[in-house]
Amino acid sequence: MGCGSALLQAPIEGRERAICRACRRVHYENPAPAAAVAILDGPQVLLVRRAIQPYRGQWGLPAGYQEVDETCENAAVREVREETGLIVRLTGLLDVLTTPDDPRKASILVVYSGEAVDGELEPGSDVDEVAWYSLNELPRELAFHNNRLLLERLRKGEVRRW
Repeated sequence: MGCGSALLQAPIEGRERAICRACRRVHYENPAPAAAVAILDGPQVLLVRRAIQPYRGQWGLPAGYQEVDETCENAAVREVREETGLIVRLTGLLDVLTTPDDPRKASILVVYSGEAVDGELEPGSDVDEVAWYSLNELPRELAFHNNRLLLERLRKGEVRRW
């Protein structure tokens, strides 16, 4: 945090940034880390229907923001448990994507593959439905550009080459 004085916009490091008038501290707007898990069962993927904004009523992978006191992997496992009732084991890293269409804030989404090892499938507090969908027959209303991109890659069997 700065000293509390008013901010002004100034060209810094090649772009306009907010800077404190008094102490000259730069206010960088950085994306928040988030994690998601693609749980596959053959040609099907587990999706959740969002009960909150943004994209309320639309489908996506179980996902959410990483808390300050947890690893990205722990965030992924926690979010799946909170949203689906399942306990998962992460089996790999699928992708790292930006989230350009979340009005709350920009984020960097780390997407893992995972498999259910325990729990009962049931929607959590911020989702109103959990369902398996064929990768070839996904719901029309998919939340977030990065979900659509990743699910299309999975449908085509594309593996991201780093």
